[in-house]
Amino acid sequence: MAKIIHCADVHFDSPFALSDPRNADLRRMEFRSAFASLIMYAKNYGAKIFLIAGDLFDDEYISKDTATVILREIASYPDCRFFISPGDSDPYHIKSPYKLMKWPENVHIFKSNDLTKIEIPELGVDIYGYAFTSKNLLVNPFANKKPQNQNRVNILLGHGDIISPESQYCPVTKADVGRSKFDYIALGHLHDGTGVLKIGDTYFSYPGCLEGRGFFEPGHRGAMYGEIDKGVCELKGQKFSRRKYETIQVDISQHVTENQIIDAVRLAAANFRDDTALKVELTGILRPGFVFNPRSIEEKFTGFNFIQVKNKATPYIDANTLRYDKTVKGIFYRKLEGKLNSQNPKERDEARLALQYGFNAFIGLNIIDF
Repeated sequence: MAKIIHCADVHFDSPFALSDPRNADLRRMEFRSAFASLIMYAKNYGAKIFLIAGDLFDDEYISKDTATVILREIASYPDCRFFISPGDSDPYHIKSPYKLMKWPENVHIFKSNDLTKIEIPELGVDIYGYAFTSKNLLVNPFANKKPQNQNRVNILLGHGDIISPESQYCPVTKADVGRSKFDYIALGHLHDGTGVLKIGDTYFSYPGCLEGRGFFEPGHRGAMYGEIDKGVCELKGQKFSRRKYETIQVDISQHVTENQIIDAVRLAAANFRDDTALKVELTGILRPGFVFNPRSIEEKFTGFNFIQVKNKATPYIDANTLRYDKTVKGIFYRKLEGKLNSQNPKERDEARLALQYGFNAFIGLNIIDF
């Protein structure tokens, strides 16, 4: 049985959804810390094969400090063989960090679109892999390919998209996986982990990203670890992220004071702690004349890693009256009515916000940045 670690889509130094420079610096440190924890876990577990299925970093953003951390951590575990299959965010090319950085001797980086093999005789394992050499890879390098020696444990490492058959990022079909006859295919590209799946005789998985980069990647993230042998795949997921992003919705239709909203948010967020970056979306129908400042609500909460309050509640609208209202208020509503009912969510949200600004102004309230 070969003990392995499988990770992907770390995206070191990628831009973050939370744009505060101080927060971005902290997140870069957290990514490095998560990777260091993964290496330490591999050491303690006794892994002999460490698979990185692409997008280890974003090559146009990677810093010297991050490169130093990557090399130092990998070099700290010389008893393990590291294999990297460059993806669409970190393709192998002449100016790539994969080419320019001085990698430890225990690292093998696949450099070609063609499927190539590395043998590990002492483990009875063959590792196959390929690389993106540009941002796109239109053909799956392992389509209709099989291992050369079926008596060995055959592992394939690659970055590819099994969701979209028309993908520009190495389209992988389920038929490709099932026909391949590999014992395990270690994939990257999907940021949500799949757990271990099986088609035909072939096990495969996407571990998901190591750390979330924004609210579009919710929950804790991590990597896969476990043992592989002929016909056996005992891999499990393990959390390594330092932070998780979560979004909750709070209906404020019945609230008429800011304190009531604060109490409702506190109740809805009771299970989240200081490892959580929390987005609170306030929904429902605002009572007539009720106005509040999301920023002042945010200031009442200090127990989270980060909190963002978004007002997505709809102002109270007496549409039947406003359609025939001959005042400026009625004209204003009728100008927006089509967009308020738009099938385009972005256009609908912009119209809602404009209506909220306008109605606040009509009753003499301050226009607050919602």
